Amino acid sequence: MAAVEGNLIAQFRLLAATEHVQALPDDDVIAYTSDVAFPLFNAISGAQFAPGTEARRTAEVLDHFLARGLPFLWWATPSTLTPEMDAVLRSRGLAPSAEPGMHVPLTAPLDPRTPPGVEVVVSPVTPELVDVMTAGFGFPDLVSEPLLHALASVPDGTAFHVLARLEGEPVSAGSVFRTGSIAGIYNIATVASARRRGTGYSVTATLMNVARERGCTEAVLMASAMGRPTYERLGFVEVCQTPQYVWVPESD
Repeated sequence: MAAVEGNLIAQFRLLAATEHVQALPDDDVIAYTSDVAFPLFNAISGAQFAPGTEARRTAEVLDHFLARGLPFLWWATPSTLTPEMDAVLRSRGLAPSAEPGMHVPLTAPLDPRTPPGVEVVVSPVTPELVDVMTAGFGFPDLVSEPLLHALASVPDGTAFHVLARLEGEPVSAGSVFRTGSIAGIYNIATVASARRRGTGYSVTATLMNVARERGCTEAVLMASAMGRPTYERLGFVEVCQTPQYVWVPESD
């Protein structure tokens, strides 16, 4: 559980420090805003509110974000969420979605089972890589440029990415965000036309192999319902829940 939490919160801390968002000055929570009307770029995580202040502080942070009127998310973890906080989040219209935190030790190389016609390579941060991620997740076009800037802002050695091509066309991608010996696997995405062909498995296995080669001893991720069966085949097991509370204006 600690590996899942630590890696996720460290990623938010890094995002909050980039020049493309404005971090709130609060020292008991990681929170940042931007003008991008998408939850990832207006986000809260890592809350460590003092006992007895959880409800008040949750309301204060939420009211700041709600007043801006832009979509935002509060990504919680077991040690950064209390019943008092959950009650306030729900009272403001933010219902949690299940996000299993999963873990696996990186003890041996994996067979990526790369399908015929597919090539998976380590990739720099490029518009092509980001386009596959945004298309695979069904993100709106407005996400592409800020996501490109966010990924490019990560310090060298902290993250790496892989891109899969099917008959030369980019179809799947994924990222690793590294904290010490922990490889956090994120952004696993496959375009709709290439799904159910094994590219997501191959991309994830390749990320795990490269992470192991670079000194990581364990991997963590937050699983979607679609991706979970693939991750379980790769040995991941659920160790905690990391619920996402997302708010979107009614007009959206």
